Order: sequence, then C-alpha cells, then structure tokens
Amino acid sequence: MAAGQSHTLERELSSVYCIFEALELNRTPRSNLEGNIVDPHIKKIWGNVPIPEHDIFAYEHQGQEFKRYLEKIGAPTSGWQYGLFEKKLDKLSQQSGISMKTTDIFDEIYKTFNPEQKKKFSSKGTGQKDSWNPADMYIFRGNSAPILNSLNDLKEKASDLPPNAYIGLVNDYMRILFNDKTLIGISLKTASPPNIPSVEGFNIQRDIDFKPHKFGEAVLRKTSNGYLHQYMEVGLKKQNLGFVGNSIRFEAEVDMDGSEPKKFSWESKSPLTGRPHVTEFKKLVAGKKANTLTVAKARGGSIPKDIKFEPLIQEYIKQGPQSWTRMVPKTVLKNTKNGPSGAQKTAAKYWGKKLHDLSKNLMTTLIDAKISRNPTYAKKMGLDVVVVDASNGKNTLQNSVDYWLELLWIDGATNKQVKGKYGWDKEPKFTENMRGKMRGLIIINAVVNAHKEKKLGEMLLKAYYTAGKIRWTEDDLQGPFVKVE
Repeated sequence: MAAGQSHTLERELSSVYCIFEALELNRTPRSNLEGNIVDPHIKKIWGNVPIPEHDIFAYEHQGQEFKRYLEKIGAPTSGWQYGLFEKKLDKLSQQSGISMKTTDIFDEIYKTFNPEQKKKFSSKGTGQKDSWNPADMYIFRGNSAPILNSLNDLKEKASDLPPNAYIGLVNDYMRILFNDKTLIGISLKTASPPNIPSVEGFNIQRDIDFKPHKFGEAVLRKTSNGYLHQYMEVGLKKQNLGFVGNSIRFEAEVDMDGSEPKKFSWESKSPLTGRPHVTEFKKLVAGKKANTLTVAKARGGSIPKDIKFEPLIQEYIKQGPQSWTRMVPKTVLKNTKNGPSGAQKTAAKYWGKKLHDLSKNLMTTLIDAKISRNPTYAKKMGLDVVVVDASNGKNTLQNSVDYWLELLWIDGATNKQVKGKYGWDKEPKFTENMRGKMRGLIIINAVVNAHKEKKLGEMLLKAYYTAGKIRWTEDDLQGPFVKVE
C-alpha cells in the first residue's frame, strides 16, 4: 500500500485478506460502498477506525482482478502461502475462521543482502527494502528451504564480486521464480473510484531478455495552477511570514510505443536545508466527471534522493555532481547595517536572472513572485502592503533581483527585525524553504533543458519509472513484482 498514508498496516492486511479470499475461497469480501458495510474480517483489522470509502471500493475489486491476472499468466489460483514484507500477518491470520498458510520467504531473501549491498538502495547501511522491491505482500508455493539454501550458496560464491553482482543474480533468480509461478511479490495501491484496479507485472524479463523501453514525445498538461508551477509568493502563512506553498508540481503525458500513453503528476515537496526535495509521482486516472482526469490517491513512488534524483538533475543541468544544489548558499548570508552584503548581491543577481529567464518560458508558471506585509500593520504604519513585486506582468530583471535581495534580507534578519518591517513573525522554516525555492528553480530548469534537447520524454519517463521501482536499464537493481492499482 502507498507509503506515507495513515493506517498502512490495516490497508495492507485488508488487501491480503481480499486476495486470499478470492484465491482460496473463490469469493469477494462482503462490502458495499454506498452503505459503508465491510466484511467482518476486514472490520476486525480496522477496529474502531473508520474505513475510507475509496478503500472499501478497492477491497471490492482487488482480489478478483488479481485472480484474473493469475489466470491470464497461467498461474494457479489456489494453494498459496501469504506474507507481508517486513511486517506480521497476525492481526489477520490469527482471526477465528481464517485458515491461511503464511510464509516469510521474501523477508529471508532480503536478509541475504549485506550492508554494502543494501547501500545500493539507500545511503543508509540498513538499506531501503522498497527501493529494491516495492512489494507490500507476496504469495508463494512450495518449500522455501531449497531456495534459501541456493541463495546462501550463491552468496558465498559471489563474496568477492562487487555488490551489484550478487543483487543482480538474486533478482534474476527471483524472475525465474516469478515466471515459474512460484513466488510473486505484490505492490498494493488504493484504487480511485470509479477506476477498477488494474494489475500489471514489472521487472519480470530476465536479464538476457531485457529490452529498453520505447517511448516518444512528452507534453505537459495544463492544470488549475498552469503548467510547470512553483509557488513563489511570500506572505501570511500560519500566522507568520513565509512562503505560501512549498511544492513544485506539474502533470505530463508521455507517448509509449504500442501501448497507452503514460499520464502522471510530478510533485517535489518538503524541501530540507541541505537535501533535495522529496519527489513523488501519481498516476492520472479517470475522474468522476466524464472525460476528465484526476490524480490517483495512491503514490506511485518517490525517487531515492542521493542515489537516483541527484544524478537525474546532473544529467540535464550538466554542471557536475552538485548540480541539484549549485549556487544555493550553505549558510545564512549576513545582512549589513548599510545595506545588502556583497555575497547577498551576488546571490540575488544570480537567482534573479534565473527566475526572470524561467518565468518567460512558456512551459513554466512562475507568476506570483511577490512579498507582502501584514495589511493591518501596513495601514497602521502608513506603508505599502506589497514590499517587492516581480509577479506576472512585473517580472523585469531588476524586480526579480530585488525580490531575491529581500528574501536574503529576511533570511539574515532577526525575528524582531522581520516583525518590525512586516508585522508578522518569520516562519521557523524560512531558511530551508527559501533554499527549497532555489533548488526548485534548478529542477524546473532541468525540465526546461530536457525539452530544449528534445529529451523531455526520456527525462520524465526515466524519473517516473525510477520512482515506481521499474527497471529503466538492464543494470538497474529492482526485483520483479506485480502492481495492483
């Protein structure tokens, strides 16, 4: 189930039950979307917590759609063992009336990776299991002992090889198990009504059969916020002075050879002081109104920051490994008593030109670059409400430079100084959010550059597939799984 959602365990256990019931009991869970009626076993999983309606909708269809997928690939539709990746099934499997065979084979396979191998999925020594395989649950047939014995033998033989080698061998072995209908990992995503869940297998081609993805042009779709959009306005935010929003978002469509275009949203958000944004993708699915698209509720995944996102930005900015943060000040640039410091002027000139140039590009929507003070305070003090305006229609180069000079002054000023000028306290995260805006412009610039180079389809699809843990090249280290979405 999509990471980051609340009650993830309850959602995953409920989906396991729906798939178990469809396969082993040949029925669908007793539920009704309109009446909010839920199968008693699912109700016991959730307890007194209300179940969202879109979850009930998903439970009505997940099991049967997955069963159809198994029938399509010629896999058995009963006799499976069930497991949750790095979690326990007890809250479901120990219910009275449930006779479920369980397994932990996926977990045991992941445990064969040593810390150096796990670092290929995350900079942390503990690794990040869903960057290797996003399966939330899995089904298995047979005896796990011979498989694990084979992997341990393989691990011993590969002990002198680079970390990638053993991971690649494990993945190829798991593809054999997948194609033999022995072990199938399942990524669970909540469907958005009225879209019936779809089921698709990924990373299931063995290395010798891997073929690069074929794709064509990409276009950006217009949304209520325009095209390639980042909030730039500074004003009232939760009773403080701050940026009104902190995400970069756009929607795109990429042509695919021989299949439906990929339609998805890109959102980079939650900037940190010294790290890239969290960049997430969601599918665009049919809306409730006819001939409309809406963003799916389930996340399609996020790009691992240091391992994948930073190199992606470098590829299209072409200014070295630190392209994702180039010219972003590492520390607060101090103000002087007599006006902006030399460092502030240099930074404002650089970012002002960047903002000015990108604002003129037809792909971008950067139309609200202005800084305002408390209107009540402004009236009391006889001051203008708008301090600096480089917004739509006023985006001259000088206005854009002045905008960044003022942001840098706020960044370097004390809270007392900010309140004396603006009538509001400075938001606690102003420093990291301002640097997030700088890095946001770098992200936008990378997209614009990719379009100029006629590589927008390549960049967007590479990012979308990477976030979804789908192999882009033969060397990628993601394992096989089925997505129910």
